[in-house]
Amino acid sequence: MLPRAIGEPVRVRHPRASCAVALARVSPYLARVSRWKVLVADDLAPEGVELLRNVAEVSTHKGMAEDELRAALVGTHALIVRSATKVTAASLEGADDLLVIGRAGIGVDNVDVAAATDHGIVVMNTPESGAVTTAEHAVAMMLSLARRIPAADRLLHEGRWEKKGLTGVEITGKTLGLIGLGRIGRVVADRSRGLKMRVLAYDPHVPEDRVPEGVVLVTLARCLSESDFVSIHVPLLDDTRHLLDRAAFAQMKHGSRLIHCARGGVVDEEALLEALERGQVAGAALDVFEKEPLDPDHPLLAHPNVVFTPHVGASTEEARRAVACDMAQQVVTCLDTGTVVNGINVPRIAPSQAGRLAPFLELAQGLGSFVVQAFGGEVSSVTVELQGETPQSAEEPLRLAAAVGALRGLGHVVTPVNALARAADRGVTVSSVQRLLKSEYVEMIRVEAAIDGVARSAAGVLFGRRRPRLVEFEGTPIDASLEGEMLVTVHHDQPGVIGRIGSLLGDAEVNISGMQIGLREGGREALGLLNLDTHPTPELLEQIATLPFVDSVFAVSLS
Repeated sequence: MLPRAIGEPVRVRHPRASCAVALARVSPYLARVSRWKVLVADDLAPEGVELLRNVAEVSTHKGMAEDELRAALVGTHALIVRSATKVTAASLEGADDLLVIGRAGIGVDNVDVAAATDHGIVVMNTPESGAVTTAEHAVAMMLSLARRIPAADRLLHEGRWEKKGLTGVEITGKTLGLIGLGRIGRVVADRSRGLKMRVLAYDPHVPEDRVPEGVVLVTLARCLSESDFVSIHVPLLDDTRHLLDRAAFAQMKHGSRLIHCARGGVVDEEALLEALERGQVAGAALDVFEKEPLDPDHPLLAHPNVVFTPHVGASTEEARRAVACDMAQQVVTCLDTGTVVNGINVPRIAPSQAGRLAPFLELAQGLGSFVVQAFGGEVSSVTVELQGETPQSAEEPLRLAAAVGALRGLGHVVTPVNALARAADRGVTVSSVQRLLKSEYVEMIRVEAAIDGVARSAAGVLFGRRRPRLVEFEGTPIDASLEGEMLVTVHHDQPGVIGRIGSLLGDAEVNISGMQIGLREGGREALGLLNLDTHPTPELLEQIATLPFVDSVFAVSLS
């Protein structure tokens, strides 16, 4: 058992290890896996597969039906798909070892994210890898539509030299309206400005101070009514499904043209056909469709003013390699360290932020686990206090990391995906606050947990911006490594105490790899923190507890 408070009678507890993927660091379960098993269910460039094979047992199976995928996922740790494979709730049944689903690309509408979340499975994508390629395709589709290039090419292939009906329009000086100003939309804006176009954009999630130079942020109605060309760059979500419906097409400038290289379902295809037939929309260039592959008898195929490509917006050699390598690296990082890059169902960490944030995530998780393992008892709340620019810029990921650590410290199987839900189920509130904690530290994290109605806390910093250090425990200053196996004692401040404790550890062949002592306020009691190579047995903890000058002792495992 463990002491409920420093100075109370000794209760020694052997912490129970956790067994699921971590937000910041790999858990003991993952550390025991001798070889990862990764299933690649769609086309992935050889460079990405080779990267995976350096650290995992990789199997590739394309074109699997739902039942085949379900069988293949048994015993699999990571699944990588592109757009072809559908990951349904049924296919995840029995996938008890599955930790991460990687969507090599942007859209995740072929993955049942809600079902994955219920199973505690991380879902991630690669939103940046194919941004340039997809944007270039959108620009190419706009130019093809403006100059009727596909129709001219088709006539020549048929042996017909006909110019009638091939008169196009210039894009110089025309207005381009972007629906969505994310990574792809920004590249399209940049290229279009280079073509001397006026660029408007509608995106309710982009603040004015983040709008690229030369782009005017407007309402959807103004974007549609003033634009000669409208290009869509939003994901398929509940609030974007049929975003362009009959009402939206009625708002479009008469004779304008539509470019759609985002996700099928954003455009109501029946409404588009009606707008084309009455001339409201002069033409459309479509790379994505509500149902793919496109039915051969789809009425849009018969319309002469529509340009088609079969969902190849991200299909270049450069993007194919980048998407494969980026996804492979993200999966490897998640499996080996637990850091989730480009997570869909966890707070997103961009690739450029991962190296900087991962140590802070480890620190927050370690502090949460340390506090609850130290005291045991019923936890009713966990509060994360953040000081400094980097921690405060990642408040939500760090709050989640502390929750993961605290619940695992209590012996619960949780992941970053389901930690907050599991905490709520147990009646544990998880909160965060930004404040100045200690003026001598630039960046610091403090975790406070209400355990059996008493506030318990630990604070830490990063040494060299990489290694987590415990600098305060229950108000007592300390400077100890926050990792691995740890033994904490509250003992009398007198000579020989550490020697006697060390002798008992030595007799049990438990090596001490580090030791720090801190004096509690008043100077009568000392706090000892020993880093050990192996976890002490309950029997050894009982022996230490019986020493007359030891008030309390407990062990913490942060392996």
